[in-house]
Amino acid sequence: MNTLPTRNDMKKRSLVTFTLLLAALSSTMAQMQSAVLMPAGGTTTVEKLPSAVLDLTNWKLNIPVADANGYSKEIVQPDLNDYADDNFHVNASGDAVVFRAHANGATTKDSSYPRSELREMQNNGKDKASWSIASGGGTHTMQITQAVTHLPTQKRHVVVGQIHDADDDVIVFRLENKKLFIDHNGKDGPVLTSDYQLGTKFTVKFVAGGGAVRCYYNGTFVESYPSTATGCYFKAGMYTQSKPTEKGGRENAEDAEAYGEAEVYQLTVTHDYAHDPTDDTPTALVPLPAPRPASSAMFNLQGIPLHQSPRGIVIQNGRKVLRARLNP
Repeated sequence: MNTLPTRNDMKKRSLVTFTLLLAALSSTMAQMQSAVLMPAGGTTTVEKLPSAVLDLTNWKLNIPVADANGYSKEIVQPDLNDYADDNFHVNASGDAVVFRAHANGATTKDSSYPRSELREMQNNGKDKASWSIASGGGTHTMQITQAVTHLPTQKRHVVVGQIHDADDDVIVFRLENKKLFIDHNGKDGPVLTSDYQLGTKFTVKFVAGGGAVRCYYNGTFVESYPSTATGCYFKAGMYTQSKPTEKGGRENAEDAEAYGEAEVYQLTVTHDYAHDPTDDTPTALVPLPAPRPASSAMFNLQGIPLHQSPRGIVIQNGRKVLRARLNP
């Protein structure tokens, strides 16, 4: 025999229905918040934005897509927090941000190479960061955990981390084919590995201040590079060093594989303006003093005369000291 539902039964059913509706609404809102417009491929729903993987508060982004003036498009805060596209998005596993720059992409006004790269900012992204490496300028640190996942087809060179000053790059981490190394404003510095395999995760770090940039690779100190540069800021991401019209590059503008790409898993920047670096790394290299009378005398890295050696090397405190031939 059928019985009519009681008032209590009706209340319980109404409560269950309301709960289910509320859950569905919450799920829909979450999906709407993660939906992002992908300029190159239409509207695509993504599970996570780059800002959920990396702290982008004090950064701006350049991508290899032309703006109204034909130069690299720039995305600044607060828009950057809600931004993703084909050149800047979270990887399939959701634990890194992909930076991609095709060789035929738009460039910034002062560069001939394309980039999908972050530029350091300050004051919640409102102003450009600017600091000094000279003594008394404080300690400035950037650490990146990343993997290079693709190189251009012809000229297989990319930059994956920079310190830039007011005019030019000061020092960068660079990959050429399989050689991962430190570049001193266009001159080769220490080689980190001569057999880098694409997709291999590694960590690099700059500690700038006190008249030098201390460089680390996978937690190991590599060098202390002297600099007193001012107007400095960090850059991270993918800066492809090849283009279709470059001599020696010869990339095909239509080649879908002619791009550089990196996945950044962690990116941290810290500043201590009150103190220069006080870690246990070797002290900064000091340039030799003003020219003295012509000679072939031996000097240590602080310019102090040492005894002559027919072999051209002096060992002091267990370390090699370079010969310096001074100009008249």
